[in-house]
Amino acid sequence: MFIYLLLCFLAGTALAQSDELVSDWLDQDKKPENENVSEDYKKSCLERRALRLKPVVATATKWVYCRHYVMGGSHYAYTEALSDAQAERTFMTPGSGLYLAEYNPDGLWTETALLESKTGCFRDVDVSPDGTKILYSYKASDRGDDFHLYEMDLASREVRQLTFGEGVADYEGCYLPDGHIFFNSTRCMQIVDCWWTEVSNIYRCDSDGKNITRITFDQVHDNYPTLTDDGKVLYTRWEYNDRSQMYPQPLFGMNVDGTSQRAVYGGNSWFPTTLIHARGVPNSTLFFGIATGHHSFQPGELMLFNPSEGREEASGAWQLEPLRRAKAEKIDAYGQRGRMAMYPYPIDEKGVVLSFLPKGWPRNQENHVNFRLHLVPFALYWTNVNGERELLVSQTGKIPCGRPVPVRARNLAMRSSKMPDETKKTGFFAIQDVYAGNSMQGIERGTVKSLRVVSIDYRPAGIGSNGNGGPGGGGLSCTPPAIGQGTWGVKRVLGEVPVANDGSVLIEAPIETPMYFMLLDGKGRMVQTMRSWTVLQPGETAACVGCHEPANQAPDSSIAKMSAKPVKISLPERGFSFEKDIQPILERRCVGCHNPEKNPNIPDLTAKRVEDPKSKRVWLQSYLSLTHSRLGDHWSGNPDHKILNWINSASVPTPLPPYFKGSACSELFTRKFDKEGHAKNLTESEQRQLACWVDLTVPFCGDYEEGALWNEKDRKLWERGVNKREKYAVRRF
Repeated sequence: MFIYLLLCFLAGTALAQSDELVSDWLDQDKKPENENVSEDYKKSCLERRALRLKPVVATATKWVYCRHYVMGGSHYAYTEALSDAQAERTFMTPGSGLYLAEYNPDGLWTETALLESKTGCFRDVDVSPDGTKILYSYKASDRGDDFHLYEMDLASREVRQLTFGEGVADYEGCYLPDGHIFFNSTRCMQIVDCWWTEVSNIYRCDSDGKNITRITFDQVHDNYPTLTDDGKVLYTRWEYNDRSQMYPQPLFGMNVDGTSQRAVYGGNSWFPTTLIHARGVPNSTLFFGIATGHHSFQPGELMLFNPSEGREEASGAWQLEPLRRAKAEKIDAYGQRGRMAMYPYPIDEKGVVLSFLPKGWPRNQENHVNFRLHLVPFALYWTNVNGERELLVSQTGKIPCGRPVPVRARNLAMRSSKMPDETKKTGFFAIQDVYAGNSMQGIERGTVKSLRVVSIDYRPAGIGSNGNGGPGGGGLSCTPPAIGQGTWGVKRVLGEVPVANDGSVLIEAPIETPMYFMLLDGKGRMVQTMRSWTVLQPGETAACVGCHEPANQAPDSSIAKMSAKPVKISLPERGFSFEKDIQPILERRCVGCHNPEKNPNIPDLTAKRVEDPKSKRVWLQSYLSLTHSRLGDHWSGNPDHKILNWINSASVPTPLPPYFKGSACSELFTRKFDKEGHAKNLTESEQRQLACWVDLTVPFCGDYEEGALWNEKDRKLWERGVNKREKYAVRRF
């Protein structure tokens, strides 16, 4: 087997060298490296080229694309380039164009400029299902404009602007089968939890840009929605709830109406670090995608994925040149060495048209990626899994080529992108059996008595910071709602729902609300938790088998077989607040002894206020004492302390075993409450409240303004974010 792979590798290397030589002959702007090669050999190479490109030509003889700077920089997702960005901006270099390439059997494809700009940027081309229109995003200038959606009629070349809005970016548009459009937008007005960059979620609009509707309600960035031939939408979702922000950038999928939002690949993996630019293979369940880094540009390693083989780590991933099983690795800036690829458009299960850089990034003397790489010479190629490739459109003398899309009509499954009744304000979650799945192994039936439903609030501005660090990596936390190692976001408890004897749960819950679930034992202590979230569309019934069931196991769609009765829950007015929900318990039961005036040798549980200029938060001394916090650059808690511990917000992306951390593992509960009677006067309700706080990963704030240590400038920044969110809010009712 090794010898076979070695021969494939050597053959692929030889073919690549030959292909580069032929590319030089074809590219009239480049001097061939070897002018003494016989005409017969050149003829043979051109015949081989025609044979290789036959499937491409059969797909389409015309392709559209943009030329623009390479997207990304400090981070793969930060590409909005808002004119009024709070902090980081990513408008690398002005000068861009929208182009049409037409097949030329005698050499490179003929390139025609449809639109060009010396000050702006064109990006994110898509072609309408009937092949008559081009959708793209355009930003006319750095500070004077923002990305918005535009559409060109191919026959007349007439252009109309579809979306508008000062200080919002609309980009990465995708036509849907019924004529509507999915696109990314900063209209949600959220700031990344671990930096000060604006967030983009997925929205839908009519074909004329009207009736904008928010489809995803995600914590941080969604990227690059694309439509599969069977009418599903693939997209990248960056997520981290009670786990590290470094590695969970999985590929997600959903129906065109926004229902069934769930991980397709890498939802609980170290690898791929980021999976972006994914597109489905025609008439196949396979897809091609780019495995790239977290802190990196968007280009990376081209890979082929087969979800039927597995959906985590490298179980369903294939590396190319030669085609071989992928090797799972834990690398922040993954895929930044060697050949670089972006925007693959699959022709079949073996080949793609893409933007490609055969020789890879240039590097500096320290052998690290040089981050001034936004104009490196990406060109359009066809390539296959064995490394054979043909140059289609040259980069020479121009800026890099971006996302290529064929100009053709597509025979798509016609599905409506609207729910049958979009006036419904609730939907249903149906869980067949909470004991099913790998994450509940070893737990006896009857242990779980209830399921807690929790929602996450997102910040509209970044003010102050501390940090989270742990086995999953380290990172800044902006507008922190907890001490370091505590929760990333403000959390609201919607309620606890009984679990039936058969392990089933049926919940009627509000729509358009990010929620996650926590399994509780009879004392209200966490057995297992979901470190992601899900959301309901109007009237949707979302179903799952259990807790991290095998990736390719589908739930039984019939909820009639479940013994659970539906329980309706609603969103509370505020989030869980230490000062409002925990400190009153301490005042009643603990402060009489845990008071430095009476006993300076035991933890201080008084409501003394402690200012933290770095986090721009005023903590309570009791909060710092219970979390065993220490002051360094900022106040940081100890999530691994035996007296009180919780799941670190910088924990690993992979699933955790039941009873990993939390109230059920903290001696404050197991020893003090159960055996020594130290807190024997606490009621059961009070004990459950304390356990809830710990299992929510010790939040301090019930909203982001609580305990704020903000100056006038900070307050104005916050009000700006709140007002902007309200201005561009989308409401169905």
